Amino acid sequence: MTSENIKTDNLNIIAIANQKGGEGKTTTSINLAHGLSLEGYRTLLIDMDPQGNSSGIFTEVDSLQKSAADLFSQKLGPKKIILSTKYEKLDILPSKISLAEVELGTLNVEAPYILRDAIGEIKDQYDFIVIDCPPSLSIFTVNALVAANYVVIPLQAEKFSIDGIKGLQNTIESIKRRINPSLTILGALITQLKSNTILTKTILPVINDYFPVFESSISTGVSVGESHLSRQSLLDYNPSVKQSKEYFSFVKEVIHGVQK
Repeated sequence: MTSENIKTDNLNIIAIANQKGGEGKTTTSINLAHGLSLEGYRTLLIDMDPQGNSSGIFTEVDSLQKSAADLFSQKLGPKKIILSTKYEKLDILPSKISLAEVELGTLNVEAPYILRDAIGEIKDQYDFIVIDCPPSLSIFTVNALVAANYVVIPLQAEKFSIDGIKGLQNTIESIKRRINPSLTILGALITQLKSNTILTKTILPVINDYFPVFESSISTGVSVGESHLSRQSLLDYNPSVKQSKEYFSFVKEVIHGVQK
């Protein structure tokens, strides 16, 4: 089903957030953004992680002349930073390590609103914006949550993965209450799933106590890492592999979720 069949009435901004690393935020951001573009939606991927891993799939990070750091240091607006990718209808606002250097300089009363204001300059150009957040509850994650309509939380069905859920839930609820009342949790996406284990069956109900959980889940497998090495989305690298089909299913769920 393409965007000719499903229409978005407004810009949908989705933050991919979890303060714990290794949960699949970047992989989910890359494949959600590419999947939405394959469905015919004009999509922008914003890399808010100073590690720049999402950016590395689509750009030569070391040679970037303009990045999210210039946005947060207020040197440049988003239109001068955004780049086209090799995928039709998919653009990226890239990041690199210099973003970490501007974090302390953004700690002022306007700091949480920098990304929201920047998106206001380009809101008519896209149907979806996907924001890849860093593995922390930093000012960059706060910016993403202030700017977003929706949050997707990738996490593994592991004990350590759920230990920080309460902190993330509190941050989301605080931002929703104080700054962004339209912020909605679309759901938790279980990644690197080892199906039918006792651990998985035990932990999934715990996650459900905090967040709705997507019906789609992403199985563990080597194809995800291989796609990173090849600097492609998984959907492009091997669309027939199990994990690609699972991400396609997840993309459909997201589209349906924002239509409700």
